[in-house]
Amino acid sequence: MDFNNGKRVKILRMGFLVLGLCWLLAITLLIVVDLFTAAVSLAGLFLVAIAVIAMMNFQYVRVTVLKDKLIVRYYSIFAVDRLFRLIEIPVNQLRKVEIRKYLLGLKWEMRFTVRVQKGLADYPWITLSAIRGRERGKLISTIKDLVPHKPA
Repeated sequence: MDFNNGKRVKILRMGFLVLGLCWLLAITLLIVVDLFTAAVSLAGLFLVAIAVIAMMNFQYVRVTVLKDKLIVRYYSIFAVDRLFRLIEIPVNQLRKVEIRKYLLGLKWEMRFTVRVQKGLADYPWITLSAIRGRERGKLISTIKDLVPHKPA
């Protein structure tokens, strides 16, 4: 299996860039025509929109399963300090995949729990918000199927 949301990330980045530039142009035009109250209101909404985008933490995610290894590469697409991260997990050490939702189900996060010598260890949360719903569902079910089930 090889999954990545590169095309969706490009569309999101360009869409937010164009929308932001249009928004700033509208604020500038309102200032030019002396509608300061409307310009301040629009600027406040712009700041709220930036805060929501920052809270959503859209991430590029690439998941690859090779033989018996799960490889996850990810980075935040709107961060100033873009840190590229890589997780390599032997599938036989994978113990749990957790999913949590925030902001009325708009923000999805996933975390892996693996078996290590001294017990269980959790990896950091990976945000899946930049993945479309149907693709996200397939990805989550495929990864959850990798978790070995203990016989009852």
